[in-house]
Amino acid sequence: MSTTTVRFPIEKYSQIEGARWTSCKVDDALISEEPLQIWLKHFSTPDPSPHLLATLMRTPGDDINLVRGWLYTSGLITSLAFIHTIHYMGQGRLKNTGSNQILVSVVKEATVKLAQHQRQEYVNSACGVCGQQSIEELLALLENKTTKIINEQKLLQHADICAVAEKLEGRQLLFQQTGGNHGVALFDEQLRILDVREDVGRHNALDKIIGANAGLLIAENTQAVSPPIGLILSGRVGFEMIQKAAMANIRYVLAFGAPSSLAVQLASETEIALVGFIKKHGYNVYSNPHLLKV
Repeated sequence: MSTTTVRFPIEKYSQIEGARWTSCKVDDALISEEPLQIWLKHFSTPDPSPHLLATLMRTPGDDINLVRGWLYTSGLITSLAFIHTIHYMGQGRLKNTGSNQILVSVVKEATVKLAQHQRQEYVNSACGVCGQQSIEELLALLENKTTKIINEQKLLQHADICAVAEKLEGRQLLFQQTGGNHGVALFDEQLRILDVREDVGRHNALDKIIGANAGLLIAENTQAVSPPIGLILSGRVGFEMIQKAAMANIRYVLAFGAPSSLAVQLASETEIALVGFIKKHGYNVYSNPHLLKV
């Protein structure tokens, strides 16, 4: 059975106060990275047998939420209601485990945009939008989305940014063990952490949290007392991270790392306040500062 961490024997070297270097053999905890095949079965096609859609490199565990989030945020399906079932299937080719293949069945009425979003069979864990035909098609998806309106009373305050961002660090259990993975936290208007997900891939962790909280983030007419409004990212912010956040109606993306130029442009266009390089006593605001209160 796949696990989220593995033990690996290493040589550990150290030097104390100018003394000679010493070494010892220890077992180090490493974050697991394994392939996950996603197979698609569409009942409305002439051949309803499953077809290989993509192979994601990910940290095992939470796979169902990962696939749900990925299908929606990549634009392959326009509604999670199109998914009929998601379940593990068969035996995979790696390590002979039964947990590296997932079958997604969609209903006859489902619109699956395969031609517009062709993926390579192998998708690197740091990829995100690798293999998708064009950024313009993703932007077209976002233009048609209805976004949540955040009134002035619910704007995030500058003084709260560092405080809420620090809450992610104490909740990254896998990172504390391995130091080799990314984390994403979801928070609400009251600055409460609603959920934390981790993965070796940044976009995988984000897809997991979106898939797990789709009822709050994506479902229409959600009547949450304190709805989710923001994400905290442990690393840098690329275009695909902002694209996924926009698809999930997120208004604040807080990151400990740097954003790319395209991430900033997309955040500006989709009314997302993007904050990066968060330290204990400072940060950079890259887009839509009007969504922050002094």
